[in-house]
This record gives sequence, structure tokens and C-alpha cells, in this order.
Amino acid sequence: SHSGGNSTLLVENCEINNRKKLITQYLGKVEQVGFVEKDRLEMMGSELCINGALAFASQLPNKRGLLWISGIKKQITYINSKTQTTIKLPIDISIKNNTVLFPGIGFLCSTKDVKVTKKLLSKYCDTYNLPAFGIALFKNNKLTPYVYVKKTNSLFKETSCGSGSVAMSLYTGLQKIRQLTGEYISVKIEKNCMKISAQVKELKNYAILPKGKTMSNTVQLD
Repeated sequence: SHSGGNSTLLVENCEINNRKKLITQYLGKVEQVGFVEKDRLEMMGSELCINGALAFASQLPNKRGLLWISGIKKQITYINSKTQTTIKLPIDISIKNNTVLFPGIGFLCSTKDVKVTKKLLSKYCDTYNLPAFGIALFKNNKLTPYVYVKKTNSLFKETSCGSGSVAMSLYTGLQKIRQLTGEYISVKIEKNCMKISAQVKELKNYAILPKGKTMSNTVQLD
């Protein structure tokens, strides 16, 4: 399920005290886990995850609407077409040299190799009081994203990364950021928001809790 792109496990109506066990069980099989209740998405570390938001939006029945995601206190707009999903985020970002800070995640942007460690990224989480921090490397016209989530103490080299793509777009001025998969995430800055678009596909369903009441979906960005 990893070969095509960045995979997100979306879990519906999961009780809070069951979440840690579920994250432990599935993290590694997927790159991130998000918990869904109606129009709300809470990521595993309460971080901002743009790919998670795109994955969630792609599963909603309406062509367009509003949703809530962890890391941002305002509702965001989503649009589903036959070929891609788009979300619109309010611009609430600060850029300091090569560091891009979102409300729920930060990125160190570089065009040269950086030694990526949990210790380094945990320190950045503490410095900027953020639940997650990543390193976005852009070499050979491709993004290599690493994301550390403090709550789960997890570090992944991701196959695709929405927030890393936005950070790199702001850092380089490019509107289309090529992922390790060869696909692109498009970033367009408008007057008061950012439009992020990507192709999303559903992988498979899981019934993961014994009661069978919680259905989960694995979705990946191509």
C-alpha cells in the first residue's frame, strides 16, 4: 500500500482510549493515522496534516463543503472533482530563513542533505511549541519529506507530503512540487488562502475493532 504514495488510515468514531493501541498496531503499515467524527479530522498527534486532510476530503460524499482538521482552528473548504481533491487553507504561516511554521507543524527546508534524527526534530517541536516537525529536502527536482510527530515519537521518510510541499513552494516559489512517487502536489497562493490539490485514491477498508462498529479506510495520495 506504500508504493503508490503517502498512505493515511482514517478511522471513524474511535473512542479516545482506544486510539493509542490502534496507532501502535497500524503505524508503519501506513504513514499516518487520523480519527474522523462527522466533519472533523484529528490526526494521531493533533498535528496539521495536509495529506490527511486531502484523504479525508476525498472520502466525503459532497463535491464541495467545509471540514475541520487538527492544527487549524478555522473551518477549511474542500472541493472534489473526478481527477483530484483540493483544500483551501487560511494563510497563517511564518517564514524565518529556511524554516516554515504552520499552526500545527513546522518544516526546515533545504536543497542540501541534512542529518535527520528524532532528537533534532523533537528539539524543533519544543523550540516552536508544535506537535510535529519535518525536514523538506528538495533535490533533483523532487521533494524528500521527513516528518516527526512528538506524541507518537514517530519519524517517517514519507513518499508524499502536503505540508512539506506547501513549505517548499513558499521557500522556492514553485507552484507544483514533485513527490518521490513522480506525482505532483499543486500549491496556489490566493488573496487570503492557499489552494492545495492532489490525486487521491482509496486503497482498502479495515474493520479493526472487535465490535465491528468502527470502519476504517486507507487512502493514499498518488
